[in-house]
Amino acid sequence: MTTQKTYEGRVIFYDKSKGFGRIQNNELGNVFLHQSKFVENYKMGHANDLVSYEVIPSTKKPGVFEAINVRFVKNENLQTIIEAFAEKSNLKGKVLKMNAGGLLMDIYGIEVFLPKSEVDIFEFNSYTVFLNKDLDVRVISMDDRSVVVSRKVILEEEETSYRHSGKETHPHIEV
Repeated sequence: MTTQKTYEGRVIFYDKSKGFGRIQNNELGNVFLHQSKFVENYKMGHANDLVSYEVIPSTKKPGVFEAINVRFVKNENLQTIIEAFAEKSNLKGKVLKMNAGGLLMDIYGIEVFLPKSEVDIFEFNSYTVFLNKDLDVRVISMDDRSVVVSRKVILEEEETSYRHSGKETHPHIEV
């Protein structure tokens, strides 16, 4: 039995709803990445993940390679988010799109979820006003590299701070 060469490369993009993406490889070009080829605890790819993998020729497209035995090595941007979670510090992210449960945001190239219940202190009829906006958020949970954030936590802290300051008027907080 022959041993395959192990490569290391960065995930260029990963569509988690479809479970596929691409890895940048200087020697072979872009290598196809599919979730079914992940091993160990690597359950969800993110852009900029450094991964190790082996390759096989694609059975569907000549000249294209597919990654197998894909293992997560590191992601510096994800590490920054993990540290912010531990320190309970705020992060700035951009709202990319909406789904039934809330908003999908980009923070340092990592897709994070902002549930509707965590967008604001008040409920909105439509969340489209937040699309393409930069928001300050705080990570409230992480599980298998899924990141959930809250803007409401920050707004509640600001509200409490104003109440304790003795000021009569609350400054307008813009979206």
